Amino acid sequence: MADPLLLPLDVVPRHSYSFLWADYVELLCLSSRNGMVSRGNLQAQVQESEDVQADFDSEDAPDEGDADPGPDMLNDKVSAKWDDIRQRLLVREKSFPGWPFELDGNTLRSKFDHDNDAHQLYATLLIASSMRLCHDKRAGEVSAAFEEIAYHWLRQSLNELWEVRPFGAHQTLPNAYTGTLYQKLQAFAADIEGVLLKNQNDYDPRDTGDGGIDVVAWQNMGDRRGNIPVIFGQCACSPTDWESKQLDVTPASTEAHIHPQHPGAAYCFIPHDLMQSDKQWQRESHVKRTIMVDRVRLLRLFDKLKSWSKLPKWEFVAEATQTNAVAAT
Repeated sequence: MADPLLLPLDVVPRHSYSFLWADYVELLCLSSRNGMVSRGNLQAQVQESEDVQADFDSEDAPDEGDADPGPDMLNDKVSAKWDDIRQRLLVREKSFPGWPFELDGNTLRSKFDHDNDAHQLYATLLIASSMRLCHDKRAGEVSAAFEEIAYHWLRQSLNELWEVRPFGAHQTLPNAYTGTLYQKLQAFAADIEGVLLKNQNDYDPRDTGDGGIDVVAWQNMGDRRGNIPVIFGQCACSPTDWESKQLDVTPASTEAHIHPQHPGAAYCFIPHDLMQSDKQWQRESHVKRTIMVDRVRLLRLFDKLKSWSKLPKWEFVAEATQTNAVAAT
């Protein structure tokens, strides 16, 4: 029997970022039998957590030697956390295409429709952003799905003169680079008329990884002289790993292996919601000189092009929402 996709959802986020807590509440709502989550439900989840103190802002934690927080202090913390979550959900309700929820006062209700392609994509991104709650043996399915979403986003954002090809370790798409890391780099260098800077002996012959590159693209200029636009893309599902992984596709990293005649553009795809506002990033100081494509940018492109239906429907989404689907019948 296959392992379940989701672990028990009784472990609250260990970071205080409001986008992670909003995701946690949404996933609770999406997978719950009655399709709703309230402030009281969050209170119950926090109380059941094994380590309440680690789940809140460091300035809220009691100093060493202080007594553990009592029920009143816990209620105050949950109320403050819920207020932050609610504000985040209000922004998503107004700004996110295909948001499969509705906020009714202090209650979040699911309106997820399995036949709605926009809802399917949102749920896939939500699960990808909540990988800590996925069974280890199923996490690969989710990360592969997110890489495929990033591929389709890049493919649809560029015109037909661009070639877009998967480079990552998850080979679920056609026309992907295959073989060892060296063989992939060698084939890509030939495609863009680039130069490999290291010889084959510098690479482990057993290494079939991706060197931190998940998707690549280049524009066909009609000749083989090089000096063409090139894109390196990285996908990162961890709520903090993206802060370092985004550098894997910058010239400082890629040009240690392959040297295009013109520096490649660095794209970092994440399933998280980093929209503080239309003019400001969440955790802005951690966004480097890369093109960051977060949840809202992913959603808005597919909405603009009305191309939701071109994306696959992944079976694990139905599994994550099946209790809610049963309750709705």
